[in-house]
Amino acid sequence: MKITKDLEGKRVKITDIDNEIFEGIVSDYIYPEDNEPEGVAGICIEDCSQRPGDWIGFNEHDIKEIKITN
Repeated sequence: MKITKDLEGKRVKITDIDNEIFEGIVSDYIYPEDNEPEGVAGICIEDCSQRPGDWIGFNEHDIKEIKITN
């Protein structure tokens, strides 16, 4: 799933490749050249019920579907 910097600040619902669902606010976009593995974009989400008070990172290839909910 292709992700972009435009997602920063948006509330999203993510379905990962294991069909787990995560909802939260995209706090950061990681450019492909700055991410591990290099060449794969990523995002971090906060305000997620699975990790209250923490963040969760997703690489582009780990996201099956992403929807903006706000």
